[in-house]
Amino acid sequence: MEKQLVPQLRFSEFEGNWFVKKYNKIFSFYSTNSLSREYLNYENGVVKNIHYGDIHTKFSTLFDIEKEKVPFVNTDVDLSKIKDENFCQEGDLLIADASEDYNDIGKTTEIINLNNEKLISGLHTFHARPNKFKMAIGFSGYLLQSWKVRKQVMTIAQGTKVLGLATSRLGEINLFITSIPEQQKIASFLSDVDAKITQLTKKKDLLEQYKKGIMQKIFNQELRFKDDNGNEFPKWQEKKLGEVCKLQGGYAFKSNQFKKQGIPIIRISNISNNNNFIDSNNLVYYDDFDINENFILKKDDLIVAMSGATTGKSSIYNLEVKGFVNQRVGVFRPQNNLLNKFLIQFVFSNEFIKQLDKVLVAGAQPNISSKDIETFIIPIPCLKEQTKIANFLSDIDIKIEALKTKIENSKTFKKGLLQQMFV
Repeated sequence: MEKQLVPQLRFSEFEGNWFVKKYNKIFSFYSTNSLSREYLNYENGVVKNIHYGDIHTKFSTLFDIEKEKVPFVNTDVDLSKIKDENFCQEGDLLIADASEDYNDIGKTTEIINLNNEKLISGLHTFHARPNKFKMAIGFSGYLLQSWKVRKQVMTIAQGTKVLGLATSRLGEINLFITSIPEQQKIASFLSDVDAKITQLTKKKDLLEQYKKGIMQKIFNQELRFKDDNGNEFPKWQEKKLGEVCKLQGGYAFKSNQFKKQGIPIIRISNISNNNNFIDSNNLVYYDDFDINENFILKKDDLIVAMSGATTGKSSIYNLEVKGFVNQRVGVFRPQNNLLNKFLIQFVFSNEFIKQLDKVLVAGAQPNISSKDIETFIIPIPCLKEQTKIANFLSDIDIKIEALKTKIENSKTFKKGLLQQMFV
């Protein structure tokens, strides 16, 4: 009996089997260049160039040159030998043929708008054009993100430290396709999902920029709050952090006693580089025991990495259950009229980061001591103004976190669609 090639999720107006074609029965490969970053600039030029690193990190699934920041080839580079056919066209695919991990190998962007600009495909890229079989603009970009295709690409990748692809092997993988009208409907639907993710991301970025700017004005005292009667608050005081806050080091837990359940232990690896809250993806646990309360974490405690790649980075402990703090992680313990929620905003401000950078630059190894941090200068308003500042900034934080959640949910939704809308 013939195997049914039908996606799990399908628009109601379409029926019947999809069909299989080899990659090289749809696409032809064209020459690319090997220009490194030193031959590119963002200021001026006639021809723009796609570098594989930008496919990995910047470009959308559907590449619109009017929405992407693309470097020019330097004007002193001779491009006269490039044949017309090797310049990109709308509907072409640009593929990263090298990567250090399987998730990015073969990552692809499909050109949907060139705005009459000249574009070439550069270092560590393949340039494929659907000139053997008609494809709807936008469909191929999403098709190549589907799990069945990604799995084939990862299987043919070769290398140890750096993975690489060959066009001969890529050309042999199977692509599952359908009629042009169904391709168009799928591409349009998924591009709407991408547009929503882009919109949410821009909104988040703008809010983060706004908060960064407003924090600078607050801690520089360019912007001051007033009391409930409209009167000025007292002048701020400047103190060493150690005068109003102690930095408690962690406990040396035995790694051979880590468990899969129990009391969570917060290690350096749980302090995120890109989030205000701990990274709970790789938590380890420990049996509960009688330990000094200084090593116990409660919700909203502020911690900092004291060594390693994330030295100086801080996170808020946001779990509802108590935790243990591991060695080389410091816990801020505010006292003497310093509110924890105000301290949190200060530690995430440029005023704290500038002092941190001075200490880290001076040291050869990425580590910092409690004594170092306790010498930092902190500007301190009265308790009522601390409260107003902390509440104002934390309200912005709540909005930012809500947007981050929406973005992650939308990405998860899209991932599910990619699995279900393709065979």
